[in-house]
Amino acid sequence: MAAPLDEDTLRRALGPPSGPWTLEVVPSTGSTNADLLARVAGPGAAPDRTVLVAEHQDAGRGRRERVWEDRAGEGLTFSVLLRPREVAPERWGWAPLLAGLALVEAVGTLTGGAVPAALKWPNDLLLGDGAKGAGVLAEVGAVTGDDRALVVGIGLNVATPVADLPAGGTSLAAEGAELARGDVLVAVLRALADLDGRWRDARGDAVASGLVDDYRARCATLGREVSVTLPGDRVLTGRAVDVDRDGRLAVRAPDGDTTVVSAGDVVHVRPAAG
Repeated sequence: MAAPLDEDTLRRALGPPSGPWTLEVVPSTGSTNADLLARVAGPGAAPDRTVLVAEHQDAGRGRRERVWEDRAGEGLTFSVLLRPREVAPERWGWAPLLAGLALVEAVGTLTGGAVPAALKWPNDLLLGDGAKGAGVLAEVGAVTGDDRALVVGIGLNVATPVADLPAGGTSLAAEGAELARGDVLVAVLRALADLDGRWRDARGDAVASGLVDDYRARCATLGREVSVTLPGDRVLTGRAVDVDRDGRLAVRAPDGDTTVVSAGDVVHVRPAAG
């Protein structure tokens, strides 16, 4: 098993100009997202940019109530509480996309591009030939007054060996990148601090901040034939043609009609056009 994460070392590495972050590492919990959501308001409310890292989660959640499973010492499971007061709540949909971008940028920085990394809309990290290496789940806490906040949870496979990966999954180690988990966490949080700062400085305007262009450049979904399962189990098929300023995916059906979706599970049906 990998060495436990050292809280003091991580705090020193995340000092200015990469922070400030309020960071806590716990041996085990049910869900880091649930823990931070419980600390959005009231006595002991967590400050902006609080990071909670768990060596192990036994009730981690993914989108559509899926369970995220991890084994202690092999991955990173952590959540970030954000209080973006400069950004109107109706623009908070970009927060999980920023987390996805941070993952891609961190992998690029740590591996020098040796491990291909891209995003499947909206925020799944794809590594190597397109297997899933990480997932992101954003949940809104309070949206009124000084208590308004959201929590972004990330589960990243770092050292999981090939034999222990789920179908369709991969890890940094499986892609040939043997990295210390602490180094990966620091790289992700540094990238997220920069992206979050740009987002807030532009008051959530993804175009003015350049974030929408950055996202499009790293989105492997664009140009592909996709099948999107929408809320209510409706299915939309067509070609993914754009991600708009609100982070929504535009899908052009075979008859030429274009539908813009803000949430849904995407399956890449065929490779992107060359």
